[in-house]
Amino acid sequence: MDTDSILKYPLARRYYADFHTIRKHHIEPDAQKVIGRLNQFGYKAYIVGGCVRDLLLNRQPKDYDVVTNATPAEVRKVFVNSRLIGKRFRIVHVIFKGNKIIEVSTARSLPSTRKHAKNEDELLLKRDNEFGSFKEDAARRDFTINSLFFDIRNDSIIDYTGGFEDLKEGVIRIIGQEHISLPEDPVRMLRAAKFAGTLGFKLHDKLSAGIKNHRKLIKKASGARLHEEFNKIFRTGKTFDVFAMLVELGLFEAMFPVIARKNSEIDPNWSESFGETFLGKRLKISDNMINEHEDINVNIYLAILASSVVENFFRSNPLDRSIEKELKNALAPVELELGLSRKETEKLVQIYSAQRNFFVQPEEGKPWINNFKNKIYFLEAFIFYKIYVRSIGDDQGVQRALFWEIGLRKKLPYAIRKIFPRRLPDKSEAASHTHSHHYRGNRYAGENKRNRNSNGRNIKDSVSE
Repeated sequence: MDTDSILKYPLARRYYADFHTIRKHHIEPDAQKVIGRLNQFGYKAYIVGGCVRDLLLNRQPKDYDVVTNATPAEVRKVFVNSRLIGKRFRIVHVIFKGNKIIEVSTARSLPSTRKHAKNEDELLLKRDNEFGSFKEDAARRDFTINSLFFDIRNDSIIDYTGGFEDLKEGVIRIIGQEHISLPEDPVRMLRAAKFAGTLGFKLHDKLSAGIKNHRKLIKKASGARLHEEFNKIFRTGKTFDVFAMLVELGLFEAMFPVIARKNSEIDPNWSESFGETFLGKRLKISDNMINEHEDINVNIYLAILASSVVENFFRSNPLDRSIEKELKNALAPVELELGLSRKETEKLVQIYSAQRNFFVQPEEGKPWINNFKNKIYFLEAFIFYKIYVRSIGDDQGVQRALFWEIGLRKKLPYAIRKIFPRRLPDKSEAASHTHSHHYRGNRYAGENKRNRNSNGRNIKDSVSE
């Protein structure tokens, strides 16, 4: 497939400062240093991807990615404070003070598998280190909203795919054709649901249909990458919205057949009214806890996901010592589909096994009370218990929770802290910053002015890359 046929703007469209709000001073200084140094050595480099998307949404990105026409080996020569990482993608991490990392990738071409693949299996990317132009790099990315380049030299955005317009319209659109892009990297299906849920965007009709048609391919995706995406989702405070989208697209059932089947046994119509299911309610409660700055962590989210499979054990006899073995047996198929490590499975067994103690009417002064409170897994188990009893409408259980809550001062290990998206500096802050960097500000303003004068407009329909 020809690169130009994939792109909405094969010659690129450049949006100057009058058409957007991103300015050079919004960019992490270390990312500016990386680009500046690459430019000094004769290479081109831009801010790219999710950080540009976030900046256009008036959010301060968590990290900044740089794309360049320098190869990884050439980048390493420019930066002594760097290291090569990755197998499928060879990228360079430039390391600054405080272990701050700026990720630098070389512009890549379209995967060669597209030229000779005879079926979906042959499209699946295993290695992808063929270098190319910035145009080709845009064409091989997942969604249009993640394919924008920002040029710090003149505060302009370079758009090959129509991502700038899709961001304004709140649409998630795949780059190229769904029947190629999704089999090539099935994780894109999960990422589409993640962006729809966390950003409140709509999936383009063709993307939605493509995911439904190819949803079973999610099983071919890298387990490590899926795990990484879910860990990101759990930290958003919008896990319910993402999982509701997964259910709607049929991805939930494709990824978690055992859990889906158990939910169907509880409620045959669970997928049509996911928000009213016990799983849906538990995800909503946990999201609310994060948004209200209460303690919760990834282990608790995992416990919520698998809870329907094992909740018949929660009210069993606390003295039954065989319960842990029975829980492990029940969790075996879930362990596989959630991609859990042995340590994560053991943590779930502890959380679930502990539930029996919370359903016993507690009495002050009993020796087992303090012993139980001192267990390393107590706090995770207690938070899960609070979510569980609220989800089933157990008012007595909620009252019992107060007994355990009193005097509780411990902090949850590895708690997810809700960090609301930081907004970009307002105009007064921007003016102050520009004034404090007078020479550079005038220099780039002049360059921008020259570009506008030479083209007679602010949107440049072509750019030489």
